[in-house]
Amino acid sequence: MTPPHFCVVGHPNQGKSSLVSTLVENDSVKIGTESGTTQSSQDYEFHLGNQCLLTLTDTPGFQRPRQLLAWLEAESVSPAERPQRVRDFLKKEEHWQSFPDECQLLRPIMQGAGILYVTDAASEPTAADEAEMEILRWTGQPRMAVINPITQEGPHQQWQATLNQFFQWVRIFNPLTASLPARQALLRALAELTSEWTPALHRLSQLLASRDQQRLEEVSLELAEYWCEQISRREALGGLPPLLAGSPEEFLQEKLDAAENQLFEHLSQKWGHASTRLETTREWELGQENLMNTENWYLWGLKQRDLLITAGAAGMAAGSLIDLGVGGSSFMLGALSGGLLGSTSGWWASKQLPGKRLGWLPLAGKKDYVGPVRHPNFPLVVMARALTFTRLLWLRPHAQRTRLTLQAQASDWPRSQQVQLLQWAKLLQDNKWKSRHQEALTTWISQHLREKLKAAMQEEVETSWR
Repeated sequence: MTPPHFCVVGHPNQGKSSLVSTLVENDSVKIGTESGTTQSSQDYEFHLGNQCLLTLTDTPGFQRPRQLLAWLEAESVSPAERPQRVRDFLKKEEHWQSFPDECQLLRPIMQGAGILYVTDAASEPTAADEAEMEILRWTGQPRMAVINPITQEGPHQQWQATLNQFFQWVRIFNPLTASLPARQALLRALAELTSEWTPALHRLSQLLASRDQQRLEEVSLELAEYWCEQISRREALGGLPPLLAGSPEEFLQEKLDAAENQLFEHLSQKWGHASTRLETTREWELGQENLMNTENWYLWGLKQRDLLITAGAAGMAAGSLIDLGVGGSSFMLGALSGGLLGSTSGWWASKQLPGKRLGWLPLAGKKDYVGPVRHPNFPLVVMARALTFTRLLWLRPHAQRTRLTLQAQASDWPRSQQVQLLQWAKLLQDNKWKSRHQEALTTWISQHLREKLKAAMQEEVETSWR
């Protein structure tokens, strides 16, 4: 069965390509703020498994709609004859020279594609806008208008009243913020345009929901495995390159960072966000005098007081955190893993750490290994970053091209969950980890993600205007 096919049309720079990118989950669709980013029609297919379920044609937009409409109206024809009049226009070779954009967007429509007309409704409808809509009505094809609210200001009610005269449905859809509920709502509306596409589009909406459930199960397993690997990671120091021979901490930092980057890149590729980049700019300044003060680097973990309470509740002796030793070498990655430390290499410059305040636990006793990281903030840091990245990537529309910024704190979690993670970390590092612990961790991750995603999607439903 041929999947539903829609041609996305409208005036240039109204968000047509953004809508295509989000609906077909393809971040390779070119998107730009300047007019004329899309210069030729191009088909994009949405696949689940090996099956194509939807095709969208991105078009360059109308350039001379009033002149085209004038040609169509030059001969008096009945409403039933209007589609044939459009076909006659496409048959003339000279029109492909003088109306190239209009011909490109009308051809797939007259071959059977439905119409998705996109406008940002930022200014009052013009004569050119009305000409575009009238041309599309002449095609006789099923059609829906989509208001892309690039700005919340504008004559939206006037546009709504105008669009209602030309289109079967008018919906508001922001491709830069739309997650699954908004996409499903749009698909349900498209399904009502013609009974020919109703079963296929309803099935697509259902398959998207099923895929999200399967994705939740798969990513929970992956995150559980990743967390266990990071918490128990030990690296042999034999054969280190000369430049790293005196800094085993940096060597372990690179290994931990590489594992995090690999996870993030894997999920980005798997979910069709290959162009997504992570913002790694740190959000505060730390001087050497603050090196041992955990109050200054709690972003992903817990503040000093909360950390002591949680660690104590998890069965760790608070006394073991005190007085690392003036001559020792601190491993600070326990506080901040991954890209957040990427721009803070200066922290490693001094081996003489100030004071005997709350410090970090030593690394493994044997000098030929480095790791695992035993600071009690570290399990929370690793999990907070992984969960935050997963949630943000999950909700991220494919038309969104800004850098992804991680913002979350383990301190937001209930104390019982913080304690549980530290207990699991201790079991891992004491080689007491069992399959039942792995299952419990996976379930915990799944429940956490489910709750966060549900809350975010519900907020979108309540705040989005349609």
